[in-house]
Amino acid sequence: MMTTKIRTNRLNLSFPSQQTKRMFAASGQAKSKAQKKFRALNDISIEIRNGERVGILGANGAGKSTFLRVLAGVYAPTSGQLEINGSVTSLFDMNVGLDKEATGYENIPLLMAARGIPRSRAPKLIEDVVEFADLGDAMDRPIRTYSSGMQLRIAFAVATARSADILLMDELIGVGDKNFRMKSKVRTQRLLSESGTLLLASHSSAYLKTYCTRGLIFENGRILADGPIDEMIEQHENTK
Repeated sequence: MMTTKIRTNRLNLSFPSQQTKRMFAASGQAKSKAQKKFRALNDISIEIRNGERVGILGANGAGKSTFLRVLAGVYAPTSGQLEINGSVTSLFDMNVGLDKEATGYENIPLLMAARGIPRSRAPKLIEDVVEFADLGDAMDRPIRTYSSGMQLRIAFAVATARSADILLMDELIGVGDKNFRMKSKVRTQRLLSESGTLLLASHSSAYLKTYCTRGLIFENGRILADGPIDEMIEQHENTK
């Protein structure tokens, strides 16, 4: 029997609308409990089992990225139930945890802590991150002296340093110059193949067909359809 890795039951997520935020900012009034809210996710009920490779489709603003960020713990649901069984690795918001005043070396354990990687695994993973990021003497300098590409190298190296039980991806990513992009592509593909359960949000039908077997179509914060990836891609493309 396959283990359930992710289960949601009537999950909802709401944010204060931008109109409401502007109104209160202009008036200086305290926020009201009755303020108008934007429903980003609406009544999401889904079960994803161990080993499933799930592609998430939908137009911009449909709720794909927001759903992944709820699963990653970036957003807490407003209501409903969320159950996750296993460790989660996400390949987005990778710079969370960076300290611009700390050195590259000092930032590695900070990024690991932000991603919930146990300290016991730090020594082995730090060696891997330093080798993969390949920043040389720059590792001894404060992060604030790095280019955005150099910062992303360290963040990406940490995010992909361990195999994922549940892997969340918002589009496939390339990092840095041509040579490093090739390295990151190989590392990402290894992570994809080793992950127990995959959720990949993408606008690329080719990527979804390559890596996924099941598809979810999101529309206006709801799951519109759920089925085999080829059928979901065809349905989504026919509604564009």
